[in-house]
Amino acid sequence: MCETSSTANVSLTALVPPSALETPREAAFELVRAALVRSNQIPGVRHRLGWCGIHEVVTPDARPGTLTARLNAMPGVYGLLPLDSCPSPDPKACFSLCYFPAPDEALLESFSIQAGIEALKPDFMDKVRTFSRHPHLLPLFHMGFIEAWIPSKEAGPFLAMAAKDRLGWVSETGIIVNTPNGEIEAVAPGENDQDLAALDIVMPFFRALAASFSYTLSAAPDQFYTQKRTAVLPSLLCHGSLEHRLTLGYFTDGADPGAFDWEEPKEIAWRQGNPLPESHKNEPWWRPDLPGAKNSLDKRAMGITDKPRFILLTGFLGAGKTTFLDTFIQAQTANNSFVAVVQNEIGKKGLDARLLDETYAVTQMDEGCVCCSLAGNLRTALSDIMDRFQPDFVVLETTGLANPANILREIDDLSDLLTFASVTTLMDSLAGERALDRFEVARDQVRLADVILLNKCDLARPDTIEHLEQRIRGLNPVAAIHRTSHGDIHPAALYGINFRNPPKRPLFGSLGTGLKATHQDDRIETRLMELTAPLDKNTLITAIEAGGEKILRVKGIVEFNTEQGPMVFQYAPGTCNISPLQATDTHERFLVIIGQDLDRSFNQNFE
Repeated sequence: MCETSSTANVSLTALVPPSALETPREAAFELVRAALVRSNQIPGVRHRLGWCGIHEVVTPDARPGTLTARLNAMPGVYGLLPLDSCPSPDPKACFSLCYFPAPDEALLESFSIQAGIEALKPDFMDKVRTFSRHPHLLPLFHMGFIEAWIPSKEAGPFLAMAAKDRLGWVSETGIIVNTPNGEIEAVAPGENDQDLAALDIVMPFFRALAASFSYTLSAAPDQFYTQKRTAVLPSLLCHGSLEHRLTLGYFTDGADPGAFDWEEPKEIAWRQGNPLPESHKNEPWWRPDLPGAKNSLDKRAMGITDKPRFILLTGFLGAGKTTFLDTFIQAQTANNSFVAVVQNEIGKKGLDARLLDETYAVTQMDEGCVCCSLAGNLRTALSDIMDRFQPDFVVLETTGLANPANILREIDDLSDLLTFASVTTLMDSLAGERALDRFEVARDQVRLADVILLNKCDLARPDTIEHLEQRIRGLNPVAAIHRTSHGDIHPAALYGINFRNPPKRPLFGSLGTGLKATHQDDRIETRLMELTAPLDKNTLITAIEAGGEKILRVKGIVEFNTEQGPMVFQYAPGTCNISPLQATDTHERFLVIIGQDLDRSFNQNFE
């Protein structure tokens, strides 16, 4: 006898592994995560649903499904934290929903004094990105709950939210705050320390989440109901607050949600086939087809044939490519465009991929530099990105020692996947002329560029910049040259609105066929130092400087005996930057040294 699956199970197995459905509570957790991740992969869908983007919190102690999210409608950051237990029966998945206001957001004034103090600390947003590791933040910014459950193997999922209309408390004794000008009375005795319209903060998130459920399940809810009850509040909380609950059911065929409901009667009890409730008829969760979304999970199925635009980003070591790339990504994200990034690092450790936001699509190729090990892998990587994300832009960020000629040889064979847009080359205004004097690879990077950014202009003398521009014009008389600091320039200034400015020269042509220099020709090599103990900062810097101009780049993740925690160390001739490592999911400590004659110019056994 053949077994048949319900419509609910067919839809759920497209989002949740079938094995997970054997554990209803874990399946409910995974369903919420899957709906959020899938609905944020495509720019048009993400924008239509109201998201600016999500970031999964990946730390050793973070449960899968812990994430932060931004919405178009709110300037702050939401945090969704899976909870180990629920007041309801075990199969329900419960999440605490937090809202972390932007430091300049007017809403911050309604939070407690302690919450305001935390939000104004310089590292507040860094902590928010891993908020589950900072438990003291949770009670300060908790707004309500998100719940999901699957009553049985035959039934579809339910999604609910619960939040109080007011969330606040009174300080009976008042609050005194120490300031540089002395103590001040921040809250007088008997006055509100906090008074938040929590329901109004929770609803934008739930609205986007429910719309994401409908989109990923390809179905509108067939049940909807609301309840409310008098909130159970400690004596110091504002009295008279009501707690509200909204519940949606999918593929339920009118089935009862089981023992997961409040005991309070339903104010609205809607079932499929009836007119939509007037108070909620315009909610986005009723339209799973997302009218007006430009991009879908399968552009080809919709007849959209626009190919992503391809930018080859190059520049000698330490010119600031990753900084510029981060600015480019932010600008495109604000324009609801998705950027896929392919990065390559010379050496066995890829640091730059760690420094970029984890929500970006980053594919690192094999060990070695791009001109050696990327050959044969580029099409595979790009094909995978096209299938998974269908991006608007693909940026290949080469190592600083790569000759773009070796990549451009492959571009003609990729015209079926993408549209070539630019070779963009960054140059260090301080060290650029020295690089041109010494390295043929640096000269080739200039010769092949459509766009050249003279970066770090805030650090170089005007006459140095003028002389470097003359050198560049001798190598490439047609490229557009822009002066920048910290790689900060809007893409429209480089490529025109909607990338309408075509390159000023043929893509490759006879010029490119003669450019074959590699870093081996310039006798550039790399060393990897695996670190097992903290370093002395002064000794490290002295060892690097003793190598003189033969040390071209040093970067890695280190610990110093005078600092607390891992640090990102980056050195290029003339500049040295040390900053705390924001990511918390790596325990590796290493340095990558790039230069000439390293056995003599830098002690590989440095301790």
